[in-house]
Amino acid sequence: MFINHPLIKPNILEARVYQQIIAGNALNKNTLCVLSTGLGKTAIAILVIAGILTKKDGKVLILAPSRPLVEQHYKKLKDVLNIDEDKIIALTGKISPKKREDLYKKGKIFIATPQVIENDIIAGRINIDEFILLIADEAHHTTGDHSYAFVAKKFRDKCHILGLTASPGSDIDKIMEICENLGIEHVEVRTEDDEDVKPYIAKIKLKPIRIELPKEFKQALTLINEALKERLKILKDAGVVNSIYHITKTDLIELNKRLFAYDEQIKYELIKVCSEALKLMHARELLESQGKTVFLNYINKLSSQRTKSAKSVINDEKIIKAVNLLLKSNTDHPKLEKVIEMVKKILKENKDERIIIFAQYRDTVEKIVNLLNQNEIKAIKFIGQASKEKGKGMTQKEQIKAIEKFKKEGSVLVSTSVSEEGIDIPSVNYIIFYEPVPSEIRFIQRRGRAMRGEGGNVFILIAKGTTDEAYYKSALYKEKGMKQILKNMCKILNKKLAEKNKEKKIESNITSEIQSKKEDVSILETEKDVIKNNNNEKTKKEKKQITILDFINQVNKNDKKEYNKDDNKNKDKESMKKQLKIIIDVRERNMAKLLHNYANIELKTLEVGDYILSDRVVVERKTAEDFVNSIIDKRLFNQLKNLRKVERPLLIIEGDNFSRIHENALKGAILSITLDFGIPIIFTKNAEETADLLIKIAEKEQIKEKRAVMVRYGKTAMSLKEQQKFIVESLPDVGGALAERLLKHFKTVENVFTAKEEELMKVDGVGKERAKKIREVLTAEYR
Repeated sequence: MFINHPLIKPNILEARVYQQIIAGNALNKNTLCVLSTGLGKTAIAILVIAGILTKKDGKVLILAPSRPLVEQHYKKLKDVLNIDEDKIIALTGKISPKKREDLYKKGKIFIATPQVIENDIIAGRINIDEFILLIADEAHHTTGDHSYAFVAKKFRDKCHILGLTASPGSDIDKIMEICENLGIEHVEVRTEDDEDVKPYIAKIKLKPIRIELPKEFKQALTLINEALKERLKILKDAGVVNSIYHITKTDLIELNKRLFAYDEQIKYELIKVCSEALKLMHARELLESQGKTVFLNYINKLSSQRTKSAKSVINDEKIIKAVNLLLKSNTDHPKLEKVIEMVKKILKENKDERIIIFAQYRDTVEKIVNLLNQNEIKAIKFIGQASKEKGKGMTQKEQIKAIEKFKKEGSVLVSTSVSEEGIDIPSVNYIIFYEPVPSEIRFIQRRGRAMRGEGGNVFILIAKGTTDEAYYKSALYKEKGMKQILKNMCKILNKKLAEKNKEKKIESNITSEIQSKKEDVSILETEKDVIKNNNNEKTKKEKKQITILDFINQVNKNDKKEYNKDDNKNKDKESMKKQLKIIIDVRERNMAKLLHNYANIELKTLEVGDYILSDRVVVERKTAEDFVNSIIDKRLFNQLKNLRKVERPLLIIEGDNFSRIHENALKGAILSITLDFGIPIIFTKNAEETADLLIKIAEKEQIKEKRAVMVRYGKTAMSLKEQQKFIVESLPDVGGALAERLLKHFKTVENVFTAKEEELMKVDGVGKERAKKIREVLTAEYR
């Protein structure tokens, strides 16, 4: 049976009862749908879109976390929905902002990454009021500072919401945060244990395969562990850890944060030792789970770092011995041989079978692909896009091409975490984890790739006696906890919502009481006015009687004044936003989120500074931590040299945690910035105070000084008009608005420069003193 609906093409969408029940409930309330991979979250989304567009007119937005997934949704909606294909639009960062702005006017259904929508909200390119439905695919991302959360908060009070995920996690507080950010009122949960979905569930068998490490690896690991214990003993002797055993990376990261707050001078040495221990733990984990190639690449990376902790690790005799031991060995991780053996066995049984291998690191992916191809097995690499930390990656086109190639001709897809979520890879019955992952969300997402066929086998390679064992147990434990939470999810959510509603009711009562008291005060004030007026009329023979109607009119008049005052404030805020413009570097997106309510924001890749507030004021913003780091790694003074290119540079330092650097070094850096570079510094407590300061500077420059907002450096050539204004603005006390008036009056730059004082004074805004200064600059001899 198929769904029969005017907005859905006939004989294309299978009718499943559980999907229709979930969609029906989702049309009544903002709903979070938790559904195992392969059970048709996209089908539910389509049913909800069709249902809501039948009821009312408006636009629909679907959020997806990656470009390939955006393309996948786009293709699916075009195939299934009985809607003009031109009205279904995929939006990614590859489409220019101007073109996106035009597309919002033409389309009906939009599929986009949250980052694109976030940028367009900040820049004012999208009108949220036009939307009636937001669908957040992979809704577990809707937490913290993620773009998902920002977009969700903007849309939740404006339109209907549907969240979709296979795994919201095992942390109830995090799940409640997702619900809060999306404005969720109802939760629909289906697991493989539910009767209505059992017929559609492909059974998965988890098969852990434990692998013995070679002798050389064990010897190298013994040396690394000895080097690590030496560092942990220093930390124990200093009293900052209780034991040198059972310490995790998370423990050391937390310790590192605590050490920064220490007052004692020894903290700098302890921070260095803690950092060394973290690096050694990571190196050990790489050797245990990935192999010598990835481990040696990491050691090589450390050798290029300038930090004392990195130098201490690579110069440690034990680490040098471990490296030499591995360099002499011809053996790499036995997992690699096992992978080849398993793939050959699967393909021998069925040469048309498709297999996905997940690996944590790109180096490992590369190694596996090369080995499989050497063994005449068609292996396709699938990794994320390029980044500063991870280096060269795959473009969106390359990713889509890789998936299509895998579907048509490939036997094995070797992937990092990029293919864990949502990518449509049908009929995959074999998954190989090169290493376990401790996150239950990622564990479920990876495993879920094998739920699209007739049932799958998931093989998890575990190096015996290593962190692999701990990660595997952790993922299983967390998944069990998540399932328990999901079983009670509706009950928990309803209880939490009831508590929340109770809190809101209390708040409402308090607000009403405050309002009532305000009204009482207002009435008292009115009564005072009446008494005062009566006293003034004492000389009259007959006092005028105050009627109830007069009294009510007076109160209403006072209320109206208060309402108009608030209304005027809102109008002033909106008016101010229309007047102010701030150009912000794309890396300062979080601050842009704070500023977009008060100014028109333009996100650009800036060569100098982080914020352009006028044609002369450019601001570099640093958190206290980043400020300290930039002094240590010597980035700061190169940035300041660039900042001096502008007329009025400004440095804002946000926060007060300077503990990582000695007080004398900090004072020296601040003195150098102000005296040697001539750049003023302003200190702020937090991001909100920084935002407030930026707005105030923008108001002064743009409204009071009437200066334009433009980038006055860089490779892009200015237009003739901009060049003319630029030249005239260089005159003393001449801002953007006055430059424009001078050019309109004198017609050319030459006429402005040759005009006499009396002629200059004919232009509005040019007095005797200003005219004199202009003429002095133009006529004084250069010395």
